[in-house]
Amino acid sequence: MTTDSAPPTGVTLGYYAVGFFDLLGQQDYLRAMKNLPTPGDTDAFAKLGDDLKNTHGAVKMMRQLFAKFFELYTPKPPDDPSLTLEERAVFAKMISHPIQFQGFSDSMLAFMSVHDADEARLPTQGILGIFTSAGVTFLGSMLNGHPIRGGIDIGIGFEPDAGEIYGPALSRAYALESKIAQYPRVVVGEELVKWLTELGRQDVTDIFSRTSQNTANECLSCLTYDTDGVAIIDYLGPYFASLAAKAELDASPIHGAYETVKKFAARYKEEKNSQLAFRYASLRRYFEARMPLWQDHHGPKAES
Repeated sequence: MTTDSAPPTGVTLGYYAVGFFDLLGQQDYLRAMKNLPTPGDTDAFAKLGDDLKNTHGAVKMMRQLFAKFFELYTPKPPDDPSLTLEERAVFAKMISHPIQFQGFSDSMLAFMSVHDADEARLPTQGILGIFTSAGVTFLGSMLNGHPIRGGIDIGIGFEPDAGEIYGPALSRAYALESKIAQYPRVVVGEELVKWLTELGRQDVTDIFSRTSQNTANECLSCLTYDTDGVAIIDYLGPYFASLAAKAELDASPIHGAYETVKKFAARYKEEKNSQLAFRYASLRRYFEARMPLWQDHHGPKAES
């Protein structure tokens, strides 16, 4: 991967990792809000409040969950007085470029530069943060009845203004979410998987390359291949189960999210909405295939 370049326009091009996340089902609530309630109509005001909670409130929750979990994940300088100033400086260099967020309507972007102008920086740390935050946010939103669909990839991009990303990297992430994902899941692009795989096989020459290699392989451990052959965030897989075990968390949120998935699947089947019924049946099968990994977390078994 080459370093950033500055074209004649003065815009600095570089490589970016971009995640595009969309909260599903929002348009139904928005279309229902046609008129402001008349003064004194308490029922209408109550319904409007519920609709706003299910639209703007759900979007706000999604963004807050992602930012919260990424902040929890982000490596902090070790609180070890025995470390020398030089060792602390090495650790500081190994933190990735900062993650930036951009929200609009019922969608959210998370993006970060992965340029290698400073080879000591480890963009894989930020990628791992995006992967883990996406997985946990997916479960948290599903638990609350708000499914998410997303796409994450890497490519060329630039920042036309502060906090804004534009370019092929964004286009790729959006295409994964809107055309490939189909049902609630987070798809990871082939270019990003290829890049992580190459980093995971690189020659180890120093602490930076060793840490980069280890973190790249950790990123790949967050993924699995779905039945259609695309890579997805494996939020109920072995990697996330091991994180939950280390944090001594039980599987009650997993069970809650699973119950929500079953309700969606049953609803669309009853409505004879074949497209959505098929999609949520696929999601249910994923949950049920992964439930055995969570039995040691005092979680309930999946229903047959």
